[in-house]
Amino acid sequence: MKGGKQAKPLLVEVQAVRRGQVVQFLEVSGEIVATESIVVAATKEGPITFCPWREGDSARAGEKLIEIDRAIHRAEIEAAEASLAVASAKLADLKAGTRPEEIQKAEAEVRRWEATRAFCEKELARELRLMEHDAASQSSLEQWSEKLAVAEAELDAARESLRILNAGPTQTEIAIQSAAADEAAARLNLAKAHLAECTIVAPFDGTITNVHVRRGDLAIARSPLLEMYAHESLVVRFSVPEAHGAAMRPGMRATVTLDALPSRTFSAEVIRVYPQLDSVMRTRTVEARLTEPADFVPHMFARLNIELERAEDAVLLPAEAVITTLSGDHFVFVVDQGKAQRRDVEIGLQQEETVQAIRGVEFGQHVVVAGHAAIRDGQPVRIAGEGQPADGHPFGGQRQAAGNAGQDQPSPTGSSGKGGRR
Repeated sequence: MKGGKQAKPLLVEVQAVRRGQVVQFLEVSGEIVATESIVVAATKEGPITFCPWREGDSARAGEKLIEIDRAIHRAEIEAAEASLAVASAKLADLKAGTRPEEIQKAEAEVRRWEATRAFCEKELARELRLMEHDAASQSSLEQWSEKLAVAEAELDAARESLRILNAGPTQTEIAIQSAAADEAAARLNLAKAHLAECTIVAPFDGTITNVHVRRGDLAIARSPLLEMYAHESLVVRFSVPEAHGAAMRPGMRATVTLDALPSRTFSAEVIRVYPQLDSVMRTRTVEARLTEPADFVPHMFARLNIELERAEDAVLLPAEAVITTLSGDHFVFVVDQGKAQRRDVEIGLQQEETVQAIRGVEFGQHVVVAGHAAIRDGQPVRIAGEGQPADGHPFGGQRQAAGNAGQDQPSPTGSSGKGGRR
């Protein structure tokens, strides 16, 4: 009031507080990477006899990629197979037991020595009778005694052989021969394993990206031969700032655009959040899988828009209506009965030029969006173009050109706010 006159109402623009959905997004960049990507290397030395691959070729799981010629390993297999055959035959012979013809031969040997012993006994007895009549010499008697002793020894040996044959092989003999057969089988497996290392097969379905050798080259142990990746393992890998690292979790939705495919937008879902921050960049690595098929290749540049948080049926304000103080508090001016009333508000999510008001204003109220500079709490105001139809502002409220557009305006809450929370 000056000189007893009432102050002239200030011309302002207003918009209505509305209800709706608000989503807070985080914009980041990343790249397409293959989580299953390998470098095939040699474990044996030798000339390469098979390598038909070129960059861009597709290989199926289990398909032969590289073959190295090693004749010495094939010879080792042949020798091991022969040794195994001999050991197995001996083991089978032991397990089969004594053949009937062997027993019959042993029995005949026993009978022969029994007959020999009987003959020697008879001749010795005859020599003793002759000695009684002084008709035989002492040397003749000693010879027959010696022959009888030999016959008895041979008879004992023949009987023991027959007993052993009838008893068959012992468990110890069978176990020893079985171990010899196992040892021969192990040597054969070792020889086959050495030869198998000369043939390298694809571990998964994939695409060849680099070929370092050709047929006829000499492979050297641990030298790279070719590289490949699995197309199904392609993901978008990106990093988020530390401030948003804790909010990342599997299942979060995102949209992805690729510089290589600028006309398309892809849906994606977060599938992996790394368990720690990068100690230098202070960022957290996240992986998302694209839910739509396309001609993706590793190292494509990607731009992601990640949905951090969503609020349904929220009280929404235009961002230009919110004024931020130096202390970080927020307030708006609500037009009530022709006067501007200051209302402190708590800001929630922010999407483009729309912010969520957690408290401080209500649905249907009108807030000032232009003309803030000269407004004071309780000051009379006049809405520009009141009664005219709205001008089609995206927020959907009543908005007209302010009469004092040339005046300096206070800075409303305003940066784009796509990545932050007020």
